[in-house]
Amino acid sequence: MENSLVEGLKDRISTAVGTYQSVGIVLPSNNYNELTQALFDLIQSQQDKPWVYVTITKPFHLLQRQFKDTISDSSITFIDGVSRAAGIQTTESDRQCYFLDSPSQLEQLILSIVNNVKKADNNQQPIVVLDSLSSLILYNDGLLVTEFFSHLLNNLYLYNAHTISLCLEEEMNEHMNKMLHLKNEKIIKLKESFI
Repeated sequence: MENSLVEGLKDRISTAVGTYQSVGIVLPSNNYNELTQALFDLIQSQQDKPWVYVTITKPFHLLQRQFKDTISDSSITFIDGVSRAAGIQTTESDRQCYFLDSPSQLEQLILSIVNNVKKADNNQQPIVVLDSLSSLILYNDGLLVTEFFSHLLNNLYLYNAHTISLCLEEEMNEHMNKMLHLKNEKIIKLKESFI
C-alpha cells in the first residue's frame, strides 16, 4: 500500500509541476514521510533538472542519510535552515548544502535560493522545494512569511523556476492559507485516507 501511495504522490506532483510554475501541497503530518519519499523519487527520475531543496523541517544530515543514493546521483543543492538553529554541528565541507544560521534569516534565504537558481543553464528549468513553508511561521511573524513568499516567487518567475511549497495541515493558519491559495497556481490537498 505504501509503495502505491508514494508512486501516486510522485505522479500527481510530477504532473502538477510540469503544468504549473508554482504548486502548493497541503498534507497532514502523518503523511509527511510518504510525501518526502515521493519527492525524492521524483528528483531521482528527473536527474537532468537542477533542484534546490530548502529544508526547514528536517536537518540536512537526516535527509542525506535517508536518501543517500538519490542525493549522490542528482544535481540537487540543499539549503538547511534548521541544523544550526538546533545546535547541530555542521561543516562547510559539504558543497551540496548551504547552512543558514537560523530560519528567521528570510532575506538570506531568498538570496541563497535565487543564487542557486541562477546557476542553472538557460535551457534548464530549476525546481525549488520549500519543505516546509508552514514551518517558517514557527520562527517568523506570519506577515513576514507572506512577504517572503511573495518576493521569492516573483524572483523565481524571472528565472523560469518552478516551486513546490509543502505545508503541514497542523501548522496552517489564516495567513498561511490565504498566501498559499493566492500565490500558487495549483494546490494539492492530501488527506490521510487517500491521495
